[in-house]
Amino acid sequence: PHAVVARLAEAYAPGDTDLAWSRGTLWRGLLAAALDEPPYEPVLSAHVTGEGSRPSMELLAGWLAERLGCPVTTEPDGSGLITEVRLERAGVPIVLRREPGTQVAVLSRPDRPDQQTNLPVRTLPDCLMEELRRLDPDEAYAHALTRGLPAVASRSLR
Repeated sequence: PHAVVARLAEAYAPGDTDLAWSRGTLWRGLLAAALDEPPYEPVLSAHVTGEGSRPSMELLAGWLAERLGCPVTTEPDGSGLITEVRLERAGVPIVLRREPGTQVAVLSRPDRPDQQTNLPVRTLPDCLMEELRRLDPDEAYAHALTRGLPAVASRSLR
């Protein structure tokens, strides 16, 4: 998927999109909201774990790299989906984890109890509806693809 998404970045034109990008919308929203809470420490690095054969994990990692300006790594786990995002900071990390086969994720943040939150697997119709609602160029997708993705280090499943 890293090579496929890299080819998409090379040929990107405003207005391009990918349903794999839409699959990560709920993850991006939860992570952004978690970073809007104290302590407001910079993220030093990020790690995304999930299915190595799908581009959703790579696109989420590219978004994190572009938005946070920190090193980001991906690691496939053979699960079929994105399973965990870990944002390392000087203090306690922020971790968003969903066990394969569940619709609930656990968000762990410093000085707060773990929070269970609904994080369903997005279906193809859900992703398509999201993309059809927005017909203008998606700058966040463009930046994740063309700026963030080149900074992501991927580990292969061995």
